[in-house]
Amino acid sequence: MSTETNQSPKQRGYRIWLIRIALLLGLPLLFYYGYCWGWWGRSSLLLQYLFQCGCSVASNEARYPEQVDVIVPACRYASTRLLPSGRLLYVQEKWFLYSSAYLLDLQTDKKITIALPKGPFYFLTDNLVYVSSGEEYILDWANEKQYPIQKFVYSRPDAYVDGDANLRLLAEALHRAKYVFLINDIDTVVALASDFVVNPEHNFITDRFDIPGFGTNRMEQFLSENSIVYQSIPANFPGEAVSPDGRFIALHDGIYLVETNQKIVDAHPSRLRGWIYDSRRVIYSSDGPCLIQTNFLIFDDTACFFEVPQPVLKLKVPEEYLLPAEIP
Repeated sequence: MSTETNQSPKQRGYRIWLIRIALLLGLPLLFYYGYCWGWWGRSSLLLQYLFQCGCSVASNEARYPEQVDVIVPACRYASTRLLPSGRLLYVQEKWFLYSSAYLLDLQTDKKITIALPKGPFYFLTDNLVYVSSGEEYILDWANEKQYPIQKFVYSRPDAYVDGDANLRLLAEALHRAKYVFLINDIDTVVALASDFVVNPEHNFITDRFDIPGFGTNRMEQFLSENSIVYQSIPANFPGEAVSPDGRFIALHDGIYLVETNQKIVDAHPSRLRGWIYDSRRVIYSSDGPCLIQTNFLIFDDTACFFEVPQPVLKLKVPEEYLLPAEIP
């Protein structure tokens, strides 16, 4: 009894202060690591802004459901494009002042270094890119060769009739082309001849401004009306996308069965990119949402303050909905 009485005043005080210090130091760490490993705050923009760029790479997927894989971490993501075949994903990453670009093979996860111009460009195939930044040309990135291309109305002296494109000649030229690509994002057609590598003067582009009218899809209508076979290059952010096998449809909020319109998996809030070739996975990415968006009550337009970066995600079709005979 005497020993306990002699030690209790100071020792109890020390113990109380040690507990307080431990709590002050430990709770923030517990709070931080709890967010990183998905124990709480998964949907909080504030916690994303404060913590996600400091979390370890190993914890990225812990903050998402089982059906979601993180392809590019949020704080490294700059932009992506899914190539028409669905087998490759073009990725631009940034890390402080350093940036890089590569093609990600979605079957093997292999990264292929690639250098493309900064201006607007569109993948026509896995190898061919239409570049429209100032000087227009077709780029074969695999062998680093460029092939010039011109507008149809400049390709021949009779391409204009009374100030408008000669639609009869345009239809004939498109029928003669070996490859016709319709780029949906810009309603533009790229037509390549069978010998486009050795005779690039046979190639041309045409867009909706060559077609009379006011609709935004005039080029697509012209191709259909003239029975021209073409390959459609999907928009970078399509509103919806049907899987290659036709069984599923992906929307911004998840994946549905085509036959019954039943949602089978929810998507993390982001924008749809498109299906991977095997009909098992969908790519989503998004511009960063605003943590604070305001006009300070004095300006006409609101502005975004503290943008929260978002990762590139791969959403998987649940195994129970896949055909047993499918091969990944």
